[in-house]
Amino acid sequence: MSDRHETDQAPPDVSKGHETRDISTRVVVIFGISLLVGGLIIQGLTWMVYTQFARAAARAYPQEYPLARVGPPRLPPEPRLQTQPREELQRMRAEEDRVLDSYAWVDAQRGIVRIPIGLACAMIVEQGLPARAGGAPYAPASGPDKSNSGRTTPSAGR
Repeated sequence: MSDRHETDQAPPDVSKGHETRDISTRVVVIFGISLLVGGLIIQGLTWMVYTQFARAAARAYPQEYPLARVGPPRLPPEPRLQTQPREELQRMRAEEDRVLDSYAWVDAQRGIVRIPIGLACAMIVEQGLPARAGGAPYAPASGPDKSNSGRTTPSAGR
């Protein structure tokens, strides 16, 4: 059992300042230079790919400068927002009021006319709503119903 390792036979030479048999400075320098060269090659290839993509995009989509256009602005696609919503709402309500407060033919051949809404409401109050055949016409109540109609009051239960 007297197997001894090579390192056990002689004490290390401390005059050099570091161990020379474990790592080679030449290998570390070569590795660092190859790492640097590999990184530069990869960055160069990446730059070439991005340059090719930029050229292809420039050909496919020409550069536009929207602030430099001359002339009227281009209209956006439909549906467009209202540019004057208050005025448009006032015009729409005025048109609706004109239709609701006027007489006009709806179908002259069949004798159907449009009457003002106020007159139509007054006629419904006077005549009642039309009923189906075989049923009694609806007659609006002349006043509040005074009968109890099956409802209980707090004093009725005592």
